[in-house]
Amino acid sequence: MATTIQISEETKKKLFMIMNQLEKQWRRRVTYDEAIKFLLNEEKLEFNREDFLKNIKKYQGILKPGEGKDILKELREKEYEREQRFT
Repeated sequence: MATTIQISEETKKKLFMIMNQLEKQWRRRVTYDEAIKFLLNEEKLEFNREDFLKNIKKYQGILKPGEGKDILKELREKEYEREQRFT
């Protein structure tokens, strides 16, 4: 069953850009529904500071000083790159 949703022009433009990228990648027409499903299923690399600190404590003494910051920086860069692919 089809339904109508309201989105801003900015969101529509971004979604359209994602659809264009998916069409190039999949080599076929992509519907708005398929693009939204793709975004909903896309693996998100969300960073939670508290979870990161809790997990990093498990490895206390294993990591060299400052290595945790390097890991955090790398995670942020990967998330930024992922966002750039879809905007």
